[in-house]
Amino acid sequence: MNKKVVMINGSFRKKNTYKVLEQIAEILKDRDIEAEIINLFDHEIKDCTGCNEVCMKQGSCHVKDDMPVIRQKILDSDGLVLGSPVYLGNVSSKFKAFADRTNEWYYKPEPAGKPVLLVVTTAITGTKDTLHFLDQFVIGLGARKGGSITRTGANIDVPVQRNEIMQFLSLLQTDKKDYKPKMNELVTFQVQKILAYNSTEDENRFWKEKDWLDKHYYYDCRVNFAKKAYANLIYKIISGALKDK
Repeated sequence: MNKKVVMINGSFRKKNTYKVLEQIAEILKDRDIEAEIINLFDHEIKDCTGCNEVCMKQGSCHVKDDMPVIRQKILDSDGLVLGSPVYLGNVSSKFKAFADRTNEWYYKPEPAGKPVLLVVTTAITGTKDTLHFLDQFVIGLGARKGGSITRTGANIDVPVQRNEIMQFLSLLQTDKKDYKPKMNELVTFQVQKILAYNSTEDENRFWKEKDWLDKHYYYDCRVNFAKKAYANLIYKIISGALKDK
């Protein structure tokens, strides 16, 4: 069965970001990997209303639009490519709305373990901060970081090369146990675990069913002892602070 990758285009146009995604899709197809580009501007995506975390308490967002379909496509995929142009030093407003509406995945990380490749395009500046936002978003999903591709006005016409997506391709083909999460990924997991212990019954049940509450990470993988010990220390400090309240 062929792998399938979902690609998110956060641009309001089928221009620079879209062209990079198309080039990646062609490389994937050469490897018999199906690629679907989802142009966010083609879909109705309403803003997150900050509704006292109804999505956590009820298990789904109450806002009615196209997000359930997009979320399900992501969950059904084997990998994810996230693309956005730089708008005022960050992702586009359309991409931000999309990211905000995945809020429940921070508390119940259903995409955990999914490989993700990041794409950022810009005229001149803002790449670093935009990549940082996307990187934090991916960590919150519990996904495996598969590298990034950036293009500026100076090199926008340079075609994407296969070696630029090799890390992502490798993650698509390898078992999760071979992944090496970085410190910020391990610490975020511990924070999410604390939230699960102290949150709604539905969220706590989700983590129990996944067997994550007694784990160092979402799945057994290559975590070095020092990083594991530090992440556990963070867990104990935060948990202790909450108990003292």
